Amino acid sequence: LYKKMDATSKTRFHASRRLKLHAALSTYTVVFLSLVLIFISLMQTYSLGVNIQSKGVGLLQVFSSVAVLVYSLLMDKNDYSSQSEKMYSCASKLGELKQKSHPHVHAEDFVQASYDSCQKEYHDVLKLYETHSNNDFRGDYFRAKLDMPEDYDISKSKRLYEGGKWRILYALNFINYPIIICFLMFALYWVSFGLVDPFKALAFLG
Repeated sequence: LYKKMDATSKTRFHASRRLKLHAALSTYTVVFLSLVLIFISLMQTYSLGVNIQSKGVGLLQVFSSVAVLVYSLLMDKNDYSSQSEKMYSCASKLGELKQKSHPHVHAEDFVQASYDSCQKEYHDVLKLYETHSNNDFRGDYFRAKLDMPEDYDISKSKRLYEGGKWRILYALNFINYPIIICFLMFALYWVSFGLVDPFKALAFLG
């Protein structure tokens, strides 16, 4: 029971940090998309940029507008900041319960009443902060396992494998942010300094 509480507590702490990072990156992405829209509108007003008159600029503006809308809806639906706070509060409560139950772990005699009491408090905390079903992420659990060498006897090779595994899962979980930022940076470079016009290229190939 103590091992379960420890693993859940550490998993929730990692989930809280991950969701907090999601909240920050989502906000920065929306801000960046909005700035791109404003910047392109200003470029059109003053006829700046090699490809500012291209049809691709309109497509870029539509994409940015839709992306702002989608991210705003996702931020509202997922409520990353609130979920992060709930995860952190749950982890803190479980941490207090761990300290309370730790003396019983090494006690010479097993006391059923103490075990039942700790188990009830553990489940009460989980019910109070029932957020795991919506934000279950295996990478958080893998990170928690690596933080518990006293409970999980993991070999060096297995530790490297688990470490790489949670990093890959985290990278996939956050990959949409750098993809959008890189796409917009490339698009801004194309609008400002000019590369091959994709519409002319398609017309030429056609």
